[in-house]
Amino acid sequence: MFRKGLIVLTACYFAQSCTKIDDYMLGKDNTPKPQALAPIKQKVAIKDNWVAPVGKASGSNQYLKLKPVVKNNVVYTADASGVVQAIDKNTAKPIWSRQLKQGIVSGPTVKNGKVAVGTDQATVVLLKQSDGETLWTASVSGDALSKTVIADKKVLVKTIDGHLYGFNAANGQKEWVADHGAPNLILKASSAPVVLDGLAIVGFSDGKLDAIDLNTGSLLWQRGIAYASGSSDVERLVDIDADPVVRGSVAYLATYQGYVGAFSLVDGQFIWRKPASTYKNIAVGNDALYLADSDDVIWAYDLKNGRVRWKQTALKARSLTEPVIMANRLLVGDKTGVLHVLSLQDGGFLSRKQLSGPIYNAPTVAGNEVYVLTGNGKLNQLAVG
Repeated sequence: MFRKGLIVLTACYFAQSCTKIDDYMLGKDNTPKPQALAPIKQKVAIKDNWVAPVGKASGSNQYLKLKPVVKNNVVYTADASGVVQAIDKNTAKPIWSRQLKQGIVSGPTVKNGKVAVGTDQATVVLLKQSDGETLWTASVSGDALSKTVIADKKVLVKTIDGHLYGFNAANGQKEWVADHGAPNLILKASSAPVVLDGLAIVGFSDGKLDAIDLNTGSLLWQRGIAYASGSSDVERLVDIDADPVVRGSVAYLATYQGYVGAFSLVDGQFIWRKPASTYKNIAVGNDALYLADSDDVIWAYDLKNGRVRWKQTALKARSLTEPVIMANRLLVGDKTGVLHVLSLQDGGFLSRKQLSGPIYNAPTVAGNEVYVLTGNGKLNQLAVG
């Protein structure tokens, strides 16, 4: 169902300007080989607690958003091979496991007693949180590469071809669909909607941000966040692939070949913005925004004015995950299977841990524990001191 993604692959293969193509765009790794990591002093202890199998090994899920979710004492996982599991976080034993007939491209989302995943057959599947029983399955117009959003009585599904669906959470009935559309050339990535005061705030692949009424699916307002420029279709890519982060009346946004910035939801203007390019989610802390760009450079921006506090360039060509905040540390994984722990204050390395397979999905933090799903189908629980 990746018709749009295949257009990206073909166009980039023949474009003379494509000297470096991201994994997201070609579905294969033609980036330069990463340099060897310089030795560091381990300032933070990382302890292996347990490892549990959660699916089959896959080398084709680099662009998928399959981050584990922790609720109370249960870890929920979704694997590209179609396995959805609930695992006891204390014993590492499965509480329930379900093998879907389709592969999974996004999820899980866990809320209100439900678990939602998007499949590679352009469907969304809702399972019962307690035992994994299928509640309903609904078809959409394209793959839902962004996480499904469960919002009270609604389930929101954004598709790669620029549609947002509103389903009845109880029975899966389609209540409305908003058609934003999509350019012919897009990335294999997609940001998820954010629900705020009866609205769905949604970023799309043409660089626009929509506010959609949750009850009716009507477009209430639209703002241009990034604008295409350049002579080739590849140079004109401006996808909003990072999930917006909303704090009060401010949305923090990042785009591919565009900007990172703070956007006022009151007047529709940027409070600040800086040139940036990313297709990964951003992390917003108490006073700074953290971003891993498309060159695998990690940046820290002051939350109030966008001033660059620091940048870390030692992880280039490692296909980093999105950054995740853990207390006063920043965590990222890479395609070689290394989990990196950085200081929030200056971006210096505090620790690192080699795992058994590539890390394509961002770590999940729960207290002092970190959960990392690797590309060889293993879920790791680590204690970070």
